[in-house]
Amino acid sequence: MASSTVSADTNDPVSIIATECEGLAIHLRFLTDRCVATSVNDRDRAEWPPHPGRVFMALVAAYFETDGSADDKAAERAALEWLECLPAPRIQSVRGDERSPVTFYVPVNDAPKPNKAMLQSAPGMPRSRQSRSFPTVIPRRDATTADTQPDVSLVWPVADGLAAHQQAIERLCGNVIRVGHSSSLVMAWAGFAESTDLEDHEDTDAATLEWEPTDTLAEISCRVVSSGELERLRQACRADRIELFAQLKDEIDSTKGKTKKAAKARFEEYFGEAYKTSLRPPEPTPPSLGLWQGYRCTANPDEKPPHVNTYFERDLIILAKHDGPMLSVERTLHLTRALRQAALSCSGESQVPAWLSGHDPDQSPTSEPHAAFLALPFAGYEHADGHLMGLAIALPRGVPAEERGRWLGPLLVDQQTGEVSSRTIRLWARDFPDWSVQLEDRPSPPLTLQNSTWTKPSTTWASVTPVVLDRFPKSSRSGDRVAWHREVQDIIATSCQRAGLPEPMQIDVDSTCWHTGVPRAWTKRRRSQNNDGANVTASELGDGFQSLPAKASRPAKPQVHVWIRFDRPVSGPVILGAGRFQGYGLCKPLANPAPQREIAR
Repeated sequence: MASSTVSADTNDPVSIIATECEGLAIHLRFLTDRCVATSVNDRDRAEWPPHPGRVFMALVAAYFETDGSADDKAAERAALEWLECLPAPRIQSVRGDERSPVTFYVPVNDAPKPNKAMLQSAPGMPRSRQSRSFPTVIPRRDATTADTQPDVSLVWPVADGLAAHQQAIERLCGNVIRVGHSSSLVMAWAGFAESTDLEDHEDTDAATLEWEPTDTLAEISCRVVSSGELERLRQACRADRIELFAQLKDEIDSTKGKTKKAAKARFEEYFGEAYKTSLRPPEPTPPSLGLWQGYRCTANPDEKPPHVNTYFERDLIILAKHDGPMLSVERTLHLTRALRQAALSCSGESQVPAWLSGHDPDQSPTSEPHAAFLALPFAGYEHADGHLMGLAIALPRGVPAEERGRWLGPLLVDQQTGEVSSRTIRLWARDFPDWSVQLEDRPSPPLTLQNSTWTKPSTTWASVTPVVLDRFPKSSRSGDRVAWHREVQDIIATSCQRAGLPEPMQIDVDSTCWHTGVPRAWTKRRRSQNNDGANVTASELGDGFQSLPAKASRPAKPQVHVWIRFDRPVSGPVILGAGRFQGYGLCKPLANPAPQREIAR
């Protein structure tokens, strides 16, 4: 344990001051048994665990909103400036259950001008109401959980210089009222110990999750802080302008003559407009953090570690739609082929490497791993409709960074300005509308355009584009459905191994998809009779994916939607089947519901 010294002055309250503390932990317990905090990426989802950046902003709010002596406030500021320079902390949290979203309609803030919306009870009073939701997580506790056990802890096992800031950090934590929404009340306190003691304390019950920062294999991304964050937040809240506005307004309203005239001149010089009694004070800018850190969950001893795809890199090159009409995921093949052609032609060289083209120098299909071109649909959510939000390139493992830059740099980076954001990739093909994409580099892109959506470890996956079977089943689907299913299961299992994945524990296949918003694996047809009474094939019915084109004189291979479950978490991308390099066979993690028709292998 850390050594300590006890104050020798018996006239003062006994105080224990750590002198050799190495580790710091900031603990939070939600007093209302609710954490109300909206995810930055999805306004309908709750943020859990709370990001370290959110906790830091709560400490900053406690610093600005509480009084104290000049020495105490200086010490608190120094502690925050020291804290922002520490590396990203480890996160310990209990498991949380997300409450179903509920929409409320609340009055908006008063506007300086009249609003057209009128209250029914008072037609002369303008007041509009807007929809709001308050995503909530309920920390999972049981009857034996002590009231002093935290729901969330941020842990810095090594925090050099902690002894100088210990008291200020304790005071800041004691002044924190909420983390997240104003209804998300917390009790916060600091823990101090040697790093070995903090590591020993990490073994908690099975309901606790532990997250550690990582630059690879990240499962979640959290906002963190960096040097200078306190000053950036101070400028964002515009406290100086708000205080000066109130000071000058009071001076103008309460004085006369030259004093009032001088105050008006200062007001106009600082705020850029003449003073009027109707002017409203400056509004604070909502605070935001732009630095993100990847975290991965530390595996429990009884759990198998995630399996990493041995064929494709985990980091996809994601391209967001820039311009063009809304297209359904059924147009996958048109877009992925156009993107492949753009990648092959942008360099201007005739001999494109096999890892990008998929062909050896003699133009025969290569046997080496090569890139896959994917389409990313809006799928798997409540209101998903399957429209394409962007494209992606999955690169094979082992390609050097210099090689990637040489061949993909002209595609992704503007060669004149050197900027990514100004490089627009126009895609074209026969009978295909104009479409353009650009590299996704926004700090908070939509979930569909986030790498973790397609690669985070999961035991259960389901296809969003149909899996094309590597061979024709010998059994007949209409004649012997069970035998056909068994054979297709074996084909899918072999496809998983070819794609660098373990053999699935369970497999199910169907024409319909397990993700909301995705059409059938193939277009449905029906038989009808013409005027002569002969059977004919009617036109296509409803939505469905087109068949993957086959060589001349050969029929197209069957394609199905799949549901697969592994005996351990598997990291993506999961891309299966004969069409995996053209965008078919892309799978997305799925929560663990039972499939429509579960067939164990």
